[in-house]
Amino acid sequence: MTEWSTKGIPIVGADMKFGYDEFHLGSPFGLFVDGERGNIYVADTHNHRVQKFNLKAIGSAGITVAGGNRAGNGTNQLNMPWVVYVDKNENVYVGDTDNSRIQMWAKGATSGVTVAGGNGKGTGLNQIGACQGLFVHEETNALFISDFYNDRIVKWIPEKGEGVIVAGTGISGSKADQISGPRGIFIDQCETIYIADLWNNRIQKWKKGATEGFTVAGGNGKGSDANQLSDPWDVEVDQYGNVYVADTSNNRIMKWAPDASSGVVIADGKEWMTDSGKFSEVHSIGLDKEGNLFVSERLNDRLQKFNIMPETNSC
Repeated sequence: MTEWSTKGIPIVGADMKFGYDEFHLGSPFGLFVDGERGNIYVADTHNHRVQKFNLKAIGSAGITVAGGNRAGNGTNQLNMPWVVYVDKNENVYVGDTDNSRIQMWAKGATSGVTVAGGNGKGTGLNQIGACQGLFVHEETNALFISDFYNDRIVKWIPEKGEGVIVAGTGISGSKADQISGPRGIFIDQCETIYIADLWNNRIQKWKKGATEGFTVAGGNGKGSDANQLSDPWDVEVDQYGNVYVADTSNNRIMKWAPDASSGVVIADGKEWMTDSGKFSEVHSIGLDKEGNLFVSERLNDRLQKFNIMPETNSC
């Protein structure tokens, strides 16, 4: 059975203090792990910027790659960025939540360009209510946006200027064709969508072209049992189809095997009273190519790494 270290390594925010400099974060939300280049990107939400950290030099200063010019709606500004995605060319896509837009910052750029939204907050297909999940399908250049306020997942082709609904109905609900308060999303190569369906306390799997999703984690009411979730904020899926969930109100990370009826806790903030503290409002998770786990904590202003443990044979 795969296990992870019970002691986290602080990537940034070891003192768990809100800060504005290159060694601190201010209520971080989304993260993106670039395992190929050994970097991690963080949506440093209350500092209105995206920070890049070198995983090979833990404790080193972060570099601002988007925003960082106070809150605003200028091309060089962000306003409460919640999520971040980085493509193979190191273009940085930012869910610029309070500006109701997705900004793309090319590598080394000092300003971004709007690639989705930017038409005010609303329900139109050329609008975004609040982006709280973002994924770029690099083979098609399509953006998948988790629109929290509009209870929908939208697929957006930048050249077309508007999106199409690919999951949810736009009306909050718990039926198979509905979602309620979608947060983080994961898209596989087949454009299957995994959705952190917050208010329904479940993870929904939605195949390409489907009109309904089905539950792959949770869905048994809000709670802390092994078959339950409590306000899941993010979801990640590995190459074997295992589903990892940021089970936020339970302060834990769970792993659900394919077709499992319950999950296992792989990181439990209630027990991990390490020198660097414990979980406090886990918002985003990520895995590198080795399977190491990364966690952002909003209330601890911290980003941690939990190393995957080498498997041992027992006879």
